[in-house]
Amino acid sequence: MSRDYVAGVNFLLSNQQDKAVDLFLDMLKEDTGTVEAHLTLGNLFRSRGEVDRAIRIHQTLMESASLTYEQRLLAIQQLGRDYMAAGLYDRAEDMFNQLTDETDFRIGALQQLLQIYQATSEWQKAIDVAERLVKLGKDKQRVEIAHFYCELALQHMASDDLDRAMTLLKKGAAADKNSARVSIMMGRVFMAKGEYAKAVESLQRVISQDRELVSETLEMLQTCYQQLGKLPNGQNSCNARWKRTPVPMLN
Repeated sequence: MSRDYVAGVNFLLSNQQDKAVDLFLDMLKEDTGTVEAHLTLGNLFRSRGEVDRAIRIHQTLMESASLTYEQRLLAIQQLGRDYMAAGLYDRAEDMFNQLTDETDFRIGALQQLLQIYQATSEWQKAIDVAERLVKLGKDKQRVEIAHFYCELALQHMASDDLDRAMTLLKKGAAADKNSARVSIMMGRVFMAKGEYAKAVESLQRVISQDRELVSETLEMLQTCYQQLGKLPNGQNSCNARWKRTPVPMLN
């Protein structure tokens, strides 16, 4: 163990982090065999919330001309995580996009990009990334894809573009046929368009998709039945219908 390394550790232990960083970076310039130690040091700073120091270390690693290809990819990965921790999503996106064609880094990079696009509400980008993950065997992403289409549909519903909203919801249903959220939102769109029979059809699917959300459909179903002339006296037959439907015991 070198004397400089011991000195750097002592600086850390005595809360002289900046001196420690300077010393470790000087060591890196002289000995690239310490790359893994520097990656670990940067990760340590990030885990302690000292993101600026982590960024400085990983940036210096990336700029080193003597890194192996694999080491450079590791530095890019960790710098991307630093940027995410700092909320610098554009920079993090740039880092992870450099890794999406690298076999050993692809899935992790795509998952990080997915987190970024969810944080920034970039739903179409989130869909594109999630679909790539599905192709890589991550079928659970289909559930998220359906939710992302719902988020896009909400934007179009807010601007009364109901046709576009319905198109997006159908794509969500194609991604996850068991999405109760998609069915409920389809019901709302059909109601807004005055297509109450179709709304009923969509809302009734919820009972087989997610029983915990059935209660959210009752008022909408009653409105639909009234509009269709099936509740002449305002009877609450929707509630009666669901009560007659046997509900399996839940563990």
